[in-house]
Amino acid sequence: MRVLDLISVIKQGLNFTFYPNTIPATAAPDCATVSLTGGAASNSQITRPAFQVLLRATHPGEGEAKAWEIYNFMHQKRDFDVGTTHVIFCTAAQSTPLYIGTDENGRHLYSINFRTLCEA
Repeated sequence: MRVLDLISVIKQGLNFTFYPNTIPATAAPDCATVSLTGGAASNSQITRPAFQVLLRATHPGEGEAKAWEIYNFMHQKRDFDVGTTHVIFCTAAQSTPLYIGTDENGRHLYSINFRTLCEA
């Protein structure tokens, strides 16, 4: 699973700006980054990658709403492809998007973490 392929899947259901792994200094105030975060041990038939979407927004309510859109689009998503990886099941790692405070410019930050079960 590659992060740019994952961003392509997420963008199929959401109108928002996503960056791989980090947010560039020149990015708009409202955007998100997608990062692969490891996951659980794999075997020859199954992989278990995990990923995080870290969203920032100038308005806390709009940020929370967008975080919920991401959560609802990816949570319990089944049988889809991320590049050449077939994802059997994707689930959120927690029951809600997590508000994690503000950045150095006062923008509100939300973290949405997911686990996947994939065919190797």
